[in-house]
Amino acid sequence: MKKGGAMRTSILKSVVVCLIMLNSLSGAKEKQLLGFNSKGASDELTLERRLGVALPKRMNEYHLIMTAEPHHAGTEANIKIGHYYAEKLKEFGFDEVQTFHYEVLLPRPIERSVTLISPERYELKLVEPPYDEDQDLTKDGVLPPYNAYAADGDITGEIVFVNYGLPEDYKVLDSLGVSVRGKIVLAKYGRSWRGIKPKIASEHGAVGCLIYSDPEDDGFVQGEVMPKGKWRPEWGVQRGSVMDMPTYPGDPLTPFQAAKGDVKRLPLDKVPTLQKIPVLPISYGDALPILRNIEGPIAPDSWKGGLAITYHIGPGPAKVRMKLKSDWSLRTIMNVIGILRGSEEPEKIVMVGSHRDAWTFGGRDPISGATVLLETGKLLGDLAKKGYRPKRSIAIASWDGEEYGLIGSVEYGEEFAETLKNNVVVYLNRESYTAGNFSASGVHSLQPFINQLTKDINMPGSQGTVYDSWKENSNENRLIKHNGYENVRLGALGSGSDYTVFLDHLGIPSINLGFGSGNGIYHSRYDTHWFFTQYGDPGFVYGIALTDLVAKFLLRMANSTVYPFDYSSTAETVHQYIDEVEKESEDRNVAKHLNFSSLRKSTTILHATSLVLNNQIELLLSNPGANRALIKEVNRYLLLAEENFTDNGGLPGRPWFRHQIYAPGFYTGYGVKTLPGVREAIEKGDTREAQKMMVVLEQSLQRVQKTLLNAVVVSAGQ
Repeated sequence: MKKGGAMRTSILKSVVVCLIMLNSLSGAKEKQLLGFNSKGASDELTLERRLGVALPKRMNEYHLIMTAEPHHAGTEANIKIGHYYAEKLKEFGFDEVQTFHYEVLLPRPIERSVTLISPERYELKLVEPPYDEDQDLTKDGVLPPYNAYAADGDITGEIVFVNYGLPEDYKVLDSLGVSVRGKIVLAKYGRSWRGIKPKIASEHGAVGCLIYSDPEDDGFVQGEVMPKGKWRPEWGVQRGSVMDMPTYPGDPLTPFQAAKGDVKRLPLDKVPTLQKIPVLPISYGDALPILRNIEGPIAPDSWKGGLAITYHIGPGPAKVRMKLKSDWSLRTIMNVIGILRGSEEPEKIVMVGSHRDAWTFGGRDPISGATVLLETGKLLGDLAKKGYRPKRSIAIASWDGEEYGLIGSVEYGEEFAETLKNNVVVYLNRESYTAGNFSASGVHSLQPFINQLTKDINMPGSQGTVYDSWKENSNENRLIKHNGYENVRLGALGSGSDYTVFLDHLGIPSINLGFGSGNGIYHSRYDTHWFFTQYGDPGFVYGIALTDLVAKFLLRMANSTVYPFDYSSTAETVHQYIDEVEKESEDRNVAKHLNFSSLRKSTTILHATSLVLNNQIELLLSNPGANRALIKEVNRYLLLAEENFTDNGGLPGRPWFRHQIYAPGFYTGYGVKTLPGVREAIEKGDTREAQKMMVVLEQSLQRVQKTLLNAVVVSAGQ
């Protein structure tokens, strides 16, 4: 057995050398549809030409119905929209539509007040007034501005302005001799996820946190404010969760378990993801009286915002009293999942999902995305009714509880972990969008596939394709050569949406893509149907293109002969990440304690094995008589590959996050940290932990390489 394994490795090395030489000499002939043989590609393109065109009238109808009233998680209004979503999928011809219920912790505010008590007195309004242009704003049921999972409290303290409230800002405060201990910090929204700001403030001894949206970031400095424009008005406030999601997302009381039935729940005082201090979001209208009463050092130029004041740091003399109390009840959420059953491999699932719960009406976030998915379901259902069923099943999911902390998708992922790992080929996340540039982030094995797909989608308002626009708007360092063609490099996924459980916890290949541009209505009362049809995507022009893109993504993934993953792109990207962390170790003067050669060697072998597999798959697809059982076995190994980047021990201090290539940063929240275990240990200066996580990373690279090598051996038996 050992002798055979050595022979197999020797043969592989010889083949690799030849393939690398051939690869360097290859011409610029782009492959036909990735994952398809010649006939399959022809059939697929014929099928896609039969795909209907999204209709803005239908999309407007879906959007109008789903934004008709406020529908935050845990309300009857949101359950009602879930049932509407389910009925539409049934109407479109989906074979099975299921609902999944969970009982989760969803705090809601009972009392909120903030008073500037000196040197002048001012009672913060903490409300968002309506305006005449949008009749939805007169409706009842809108949650007031608050930050879910902030601690209850009644506190008084001097204010310290901390810029965006990030670790680097506290270094500036330290250099100026300013402490936040016993103080209330005032931070700007932006540059990081909101939950990081109170987390860091608490670690530095602050007793409370106020977060405001500065007009320089998303207000009048950017352009006309609502209702004359799309930017945040004076009293607009960004709601949102401040759960410590980099520790673990989902229901705070039931980590690693689905929140249902008699599951054991943590007591509130033992939950690590709840904030330890009171936190409230405020408008820049309410922030101004506080800011103009702060003295002390003048803020650095990079800290100054768009208000017509001199920004000071403090502490004081501005002093504030904050009172915050919430109802910490369990409430019911409901996921909806529709299945269009495949004709050949119904157990294998290509899944797309978006959430539907909103902080208010959800015009952009998230109902724009839900609208696209319903119209995608309509087009796919129409094909199925005509007899054109996908080979594998297609699932469309409507998640609940996302805004509070990705709760619906996480609970579902934790409940059905093994089934999902064994059967979900890929998860496409399609949340909100607006008219704007295209972007895509995901596992890099999907990079060639996404680049090829976007070449077949027309870019709204352009004579070119989505790919052309994507490439044009990408920096040069985002452009790489693949198979003789220029590809745009995918971004890496951190967290912040429902792909998190699929990628970071379960190791399922995931992608998040769409169109977008800046605006100032995020998580505010003003995110309505009126806003979206006036400023978000008038006429659903970008929604039509996005529907086309999503439908073709699902069809190609569901109908491909061999799953269109290319792990040579992953390996190339990991090489780049290793370069980055090694430079980081040099910059922090810890490089002498670390040796990256083993990581580089493992990545090189993974890259070479991937090239061999790519070549074998091409040979397999070019053989009209290829054994179907053999192809199925190759696909089985491809399905296992991404999962092998996960480690059961997880990341240091947060075992829920298992992926060793991608994770949200512990102090970035949504923002990604690539090679997270190694990178964050280096950033802390903890060389022992860095050495340990380098071993864990290397082992994951080797597992993936061995999995792909098994696929090579299987494919060679054609």
